[in-house]
Amino acid sequence: MKKKLSIEGMKCSHCVANLQDALTEDIKGVKVLEVNLEGKYAVIDMDEEASMDEVKAIIEDLGFNLVSVI
Repeated sequence: MKKKLSIEGMKCSHCVANLQDALTEDIKGVKVLEVNLEGKYAVIDMDEEASMDEVKAIIEDLGFNLVSVI
C-alpha cells in the first residue's frame, strides 16, 4: 500500500538520509520510494505487516513531525 507522508522538521540532506535509513531498516515491510526535502514529504510502500503507528514513532523519534498521511 503506497502512502505519501507530509513531514515537518527536515532541514538538510542528512535529515533525509536518516529518515530513509530508519524507515527502511527499523520497520519490516516498509520500502521508501522517495524522501523530498523541499516538498517536505516521503513516499513509502507498506506491506500488511507494517503499521502506521510504527512509522509515526520512527519519524517522531528522529525529531520530525508527521503532519498527514495520504
